[in-house]
Amino acid sequence: MKLAAFGDSITAGQYLAEDETYVSKLASRFGLETVNAGVPGNTTGQGLARFESDVLERRPNLCIVAFGMNDHVNTAPETAKTPLPQFRANLTLIVERLHAEGIAPLFCTVNPIIEGDAELYYYSRHPREWYRNPDGAQAWIDVYNETIREVAEETDTPLADIALEWRRYLSAGGSLNDLLRTVENSGAADGVHPTAAGQELFASCIGEVLAARFPVREVR
Repeated sequence: MKLAAFGDSITAGQYLAEDETYVSKLASRFGLETVNAGVPGNTTGQGLARFESDVLERRPNLCIVAFGMNDHVNTAPETAKTPLPQFRANLTLIVERLHAEGIAPLFCTVNPIIEGDAELYYYSRHPREWYRNPDGAQAWIDVYNETIREVAEETDTPLADIALEWRRYLSAGGSLNDLLRTVENSGAADGVHPTAAGQELFASCIGEVLAARFPVREVR
């Protein structure tokens, strides 16, 4: 069984060793052959430009679709890199093309971020004042996540709700400072990219959906 993971830097496992990525963890858990088709910085539109060569030509049986972190980013006040209607259309097109090739899709929502301020974390790189209506970058991510959920329902695509899983972890007393790269754990005011612990939570959430909805079996 071959699994492709199609997404951005979070899927690529930027800043981590290969065996710390959720893709590697899923490969070990289920004995899967995997293709990590995560490219840092990619939006859904950029992903579609390489979809044929990076995913479809690799002939996976299953494909994780994990975009949104870059699509929501504002390039001007209230102007996302990928406007919401286009984001919805891109996700729908990805699923349609996967189905046409006999590849089963699985969506993921986007993990929460550390917003910070003008000196540290997200707003040190993206102006806070650009994120209005809804108010704040996390609120924008929440809206994009809701679109992912809606497209999953509309297309009857299994969903690994990473955002919800992380919220449950936080409600149980966990901290984003453990799941995301911070000054304390990596020397970087990142607040977006998962640590190894964050990738483990990705793998756990996706793994539960794989076990429940797909013909895969744990090998460990």
